[in-house]
Amino acid sequence: MFLPLFNWLGETSLGKAIADSKYAFAIIEVFHLFGIVLLLGGASLMALRLVRLAMKKQSISEVGKQVAPYTLVGLLMMFVTGVLMMSSIPLKYYHNDPFWYKMVFFFGGVIFHFTLYRKATGSDKTGLIVGALTAGLAVVLWYGTAAFGRAIGFF
Repeated sequence: MFLPLFNWLGETSLGKAIADSKYAFAIIEVFHLFGIVLLLGGASLMALRLVRLAMKKQSISEVGKQVAPYTLVGLLMMFVTGVLMMSSIPLKYYHNDPFWYKMVFFFGGVIFHFTLYRKATGSDKTGLIVGALTAGLAVVLWYGTAAFGRAIGFF
């Protein structure tokens, strides 16, 4: 289904340039990891606040507003650098099961982040149960994305 897209990415001049470069993939990967750190850091801080283990003196919405820019920058960095890395060796990714699991977790996380998560983290009326469920799902989705991303290199 997605094979033509993967083939096209590998044939782009950018994909070929990254594949032919000695250092490009490694440099892009550093920025990808920095994006993961920003995203996981923001998600982790928000999760701790939602379950009332940290930053208890700040409202949920206040913490949400403070971490949102970092989380968004991390998400964008992950997406852009991920596409760049994938374009250099697209067929390796296409035939890699952990890559597809990562995509399920990543796009599930994106949908969750811009819907239910935003609602829960933007309200100071979020109860402990809803907060814990929101925090738990965010942690599972984003840390799952990172874990499966790490597994890509082993398969």
